Order: sequence, then C-alpha cells, then structure tokens
Amino acid sequence: MKQKYNITVADMQLNIVSDASPDEVENIVGILDRRMRDINLKSPRCTKNEAAILCALSYCSERLAVQEAYKKVEKDAFRYAAENEKLKKTLEELQEELENVRKDNAVMRSILDHAAVSAQQSPETPAPEPAEEVSSAAPIEIPAAKIESGTPVVEESEEKPKAANRSRVGTMFDLLTFSDV
Repeated sequence: MKQKYNITVADMQLNIVSDASPDEVENIVGILDRRMRDINLKSPRCTKNEAAILCALSYCSERLAVQEAYKKVEKDAFRYAAENEKLKKTLEELQEELENVRKDNAVMRSILDHAAVSAQQSPETPAPEPAEEVSSAAPIEIPAAKIESGTPVVEESEEKPKAANRSRVGTMFDLLTFSDV
C-alpha cells in the first residue's frame, strides 16, 4: 500500500509516495543524504542539484554493474545445474555398480563358506597349504630375453666386473653404465 512520506535530503524538503515501509524509506534517504553531503564536502562548488545528479549517475552505473553480475551468475547457475545433473547420473551409476559388487561379494562369500564347510566335513581331502607371502623387499627374478639381432643379454651371473672409473646409472639399468652408452 502506498504511503506519503515527507523526507529531507541534503537540507531539501521533499514529499514522496512509496510502497516501501517507513524503515526502508528512512534507510534509503539516509544513504542518499550521506552520499550527497560527501560530494558537497569534496567539491564545494558543486550545487545540491549537481550532487543529486552525480548520485543518480553513480547509482545507475552500480545498478548496471549489478545487472551484469546477475546475468553472469544466472548463466553460471544454469551451467552448474547441468553439471549437477550429470554428476547425479554418474552417482546413480556408481551406486548401481557398488550394489552389483556387493551382490557379487555376497555370492563369493557364500561360495567360500560352502567350500570351507565341505572341507571340514571331508577330512580325507588335504587342506590347501597357505600361500607364501611375497616380501616387497625380495627381488623378482625375470629371465633375460634374447635380442633379435643375436646379441645375448648379460644375466646377473654373467655381469662384467665394474671398472673403477665407471659410474652406475639408476637401479633399473643394472647392466648399463655411462661408458657403455
């Protein structure tokens, strides 16, 4: 509902009609009054009308900047909404995959449980020996492959004695030295 207000801005009396509440009008008038007084303090030659026009120009430029920012935020919101939908679909797919893995896990557990029960019921069948643990510190021996050109690959047992002036290159290249390159 519109109400009539008697306001004072920079010592100028005005009568206005507004839908805003008395508190909102008071806040707006206070902001405008302070801004016009600041302009008059910085530029004493500036009249009250010129200060009012400068305030209006300032608020219009701020409004345009806010509108541009709003448009950018709106575009981002649409983009993020689309990305959000993609992520929701991906999440649903991953949840379905997790559920399938859980079902497979349950089947495997039942098979293992059944095998364990069967092994306990038939004592004449020897239980499988536990597998040895492989130490991560133990080296893995890989047989040397022959190069197609006919040059044999030197195995660890056939390694040439190191000369004092040769420096080694990394642990992955045990047989390669700078002088060989």
